[in-house]
Amino acid sequence: MAIANIRSHQKFYLPFLLTIILSAAMYYNMCGVSVNTVYTVQEATAEVLGFGVVILGLFSVIFLFYTNSFLMKRRKQELGLYHVLGLNRRHIAMVLAWETFFIAAAGIVGGLVAGLLLDRMMFLIILRLYHHPINVEYHIYPYAIKKTLQLFLGIFVLLYLYDALSVCRSSAIELLQSGHTGEREPKTKWAAAIAGVVCVGTGYYMANTVENVAAALTALFLCVLLVMAGTYCLFLAGSVAFLKFLKRRKTYYYQTNHFVAVCGLLYRMKQNAVGLANICILSTGVLLVLSTTVCLYAGMKDILTVRFPHEIEILCNDYGEEEQEKIERAIAKTARDGGWTVENYRAYESVNVSFLLKEGELSADSGDTLILSFDDFASVTFLTDQTYEKLTGKKIHLPKNGVGAYHVKNALPKTFCMMGNEYRIAEELDGFPVPNKMQNIMSNWFCFVMRREDFEQFFRQQQKLYEKPSAMELALSFDVSGEKEDAVAFFERLQETCGAWEKQPSMINCRYVNEADGYILYGSMLFLGIYLGTMFLTATVLIIYYKQMMEGYEDRGRYAIMRKVGMDRREIRRCVRSQILILFFLPLGTALAHCLAAFHLMTRVLQGFYMHNTLLFAGVTAAVAGVFTLGYTLVFLITSRSYYQIVSGTI
Repeated sequence: MAIANIRSHQKFYLPFLLTIILSAAMYYNMCGVSVNTVYTVQEATAEVLGFGVVILGLFSVIFLFYTNSFLMKRRKQELGLYHVLGLNRRHIAMVLAWETFFIAAAGIVGGLVAGLLLDRMMFLIILRLYHHPINVEYHIYPYAIKKTLQLFLGIFVLLYLYDALSVCRSSAIELLQSGHTGEREPKTKWAAAIAGVVCVGTGYYMANTVENVAAALTALFLCVLLVMAGTYCLFLAGSVAFLKFLKRRKTYYYQTNHFVAVCGLLYRMKQNAVGLANICILSTGVLLVLSTTVCLYAGMKDILTVRFPHEIEILCNDYGEEEQEKIERAIAKTARDGGWTVENYRAYESVNVSFLLKEGELSADSGDTLILSFDDFASVTFLTDQTYEKLTGKKIHLPKNGVGAYHVKNALPKTFCMMGNEYRIAEELDGFPVPNKMQNIMSNWFCFVMRREDFEQFFRQQQKLYEKPSAMELALSFDVSGEKEDAVAFFERLQETCGAWEKQPSMINCRYVNEADGYILYGSMLFLGIYLGTMFLTATVLIIYYKQMMEGYEDRGRYAIMRKVGMDRREIRRCVRSQILILFFLPLGTALAHCLAAFHLMTRVLQGFYMHNTLLFAGVTAAVAGVFTLGYTLVFLITSRSYYQIVSGTI
């Protein structure tokens, strides 16, 4: 009976089986990637891939339970009929057990086989994303097989228990009547509709008023929760209000195709709303995940240019004049020995200090104060007037305790206190030769130019007041003549020379070495984005498919009656098209609106990864949205054709 049931319902079981195979294969691949030492050299990369394993596992559980609910909804009437014909609950539970066993065995084994076949291709794709040589050794990891078996066997045990309990607790009458509920016209729930508007509006407002990375990262999770909650409320209550609005428009409603479509949707909007909201949220997830990860990977050169304006950068803490001369001699000797020329050289000293900002006063941050908001922090970068003149060629004249300031306007008064001393903004600067490292992260950031005497006095004072005072930082940066390989070779020789010193520089960076690390990190994020996007897209397609199939079989009897009273097939097709268009535009249009509202927030989040190319992000988002819309339309065209065939009685 179990085998016969699966065969007779293959139109529903086959997509479910393919989904299990795809989910198991993807989970196996992700587990294998997460333990492969080729990919997890960087700690950040290992965390990204480990996070992907957790997300894929959780999503597989939720997604398979959700799609299983569609199958059980279709099967309950049939199982009720078995009950009437003499099968008791124990027999029905045994049939369900065998069906679950066959589907689980086929899905898990098929998923592992597909995963093993795809794993080599995934391996090559990731090597390509990482810019690794293709001759890296390939492995099959028993750990990934074990984790996949554990997860999916656990899922199917829970699915069987849930299905068996739901069927055994229902009477034969309840099972037989399970497909005939929800026939009354729903009332408009204005409280839920207003709550949905408030939640979505609040999420949109927060997303578009964020001004820095720290606030964006804090607001991201809250915005997601608000918009998700608001989306469900709007689809549950707002969709009913929207359909009733169409019903009141007589010129629209009193047409055969619109009349049937609006009535059909209105009388079962309770069951439609959750599915439409899920499609909307999953579509939004696909668009945001793919657009951000693709943008990060495609904008690697822009990111490196922002992070490393010069090819080589050397940072030294508490270096005196003799030590500075020593490292400059090492740079000159390395260039001379290798036959290179140092270009665009610059060296400067600066101090970066973290303050507490309260009522226009910058006070010492002891490090143990409980801070409730990022707005209580301030980050300040200091330069002397001589250093500023050397870097910019502009001479600045400052009085005692006067500063030249490049900062967030109106964040400080003209005269302000800093660590108990009074200072005055003597000159507003249009730019600054040294970036404040926290400029894109914190709300309050400042760049100050001070007289040498004031600078030295301030530096001594902060050394006394702070438990962990900021050190004087010497930064040297330059380019190397020749190709990329010349800069890397220069960097390696200089690093070897400085590594033998007793007091070494705190950091030596090379743009192109960090480029390789960046491709690994952002390649991992792109790989995870593609994986999650594929899972979300699969879920979206499957929900659309099951919705169309289930509603087709529910509507077949209604359309049969309409055919008997005179509706021809052409009118049926027009009704179907009208209904499909409403179902199509609601979730897709809302998803696109969510992405548009999230654009400002996501640009701030990307700035945390040094991605400042807003035009690139806009172009990638538009391209992803366009491709997704085309694919979404294609899925609806295919499923709507099947829906029409079901309701018209041709299948």
